[in-house]
Amino acid sequence: MKYLKTGAIALATTLGTVAPVQAVNAANTSANIDKVLGELSRQHNNASSLVKSTRGNTSLALSSSLIKDAKSDSQKDSDMLGQLSAVASNTVSKFKQSGMASWYGRQFHGKPTASGETFDMNAMTAAHSSLPMNCYIKVTNKDNGKSVVVKVNDRPAQANRILDLSYGAAKAIGLTQKGVGNVSIERID
Repeated sequence: MKYLKTGAIALATTLGTVAPVQAVNAANTSANIDKVLGELSRQHNNASSLVKSTRGNTSLALSSSLIKDAKSDSQKDSDMLGQLSAVASNTVSKFKQSGMASWYGRQFHGKPTASGETFDMNAMTAAHSSLPMNCYIKVTNKDNGKSVVVKVNDRPAQANRILDLSYGAAKAIGLTQKGVGNVSIERID
């Protein structure tokens, strides 16, 4: 859109058609624009000085007791987080569970486990749904009292069992014949 000014009348040319536009006093418009720009500059300068003053060491905001309280709260939060971590770690290290376990072997031998290791059906390993990878647990067959220590390096495929043992671990506690068995587990590391 082009604006053509002829005396006191302005015309707008849009795509070759001419339409009358309300007359505008160019001098008043220019003065108004200058006034608005001046006010915006003043507000910007005031805001800039405020920002600079709050960044200084003598800022009231930084020396406020609220900031000091927030710093001490931050320290308290850090201490509390440390305590909660210790409790959580203690809880997981004292983990015990009982239920049904099964075993898996040949069909997964040589394939990657959830931890990224290659599954070895003869190794002393297990799959558990929630224990951390690479932790060690003692698995006891409740029917015969035999126990084995295994490393958790996978996640189980079946939700109705608490543990899937490697063939080697299941053989060590006498679970290979039945395929499943009642076990108790406890974390030992």
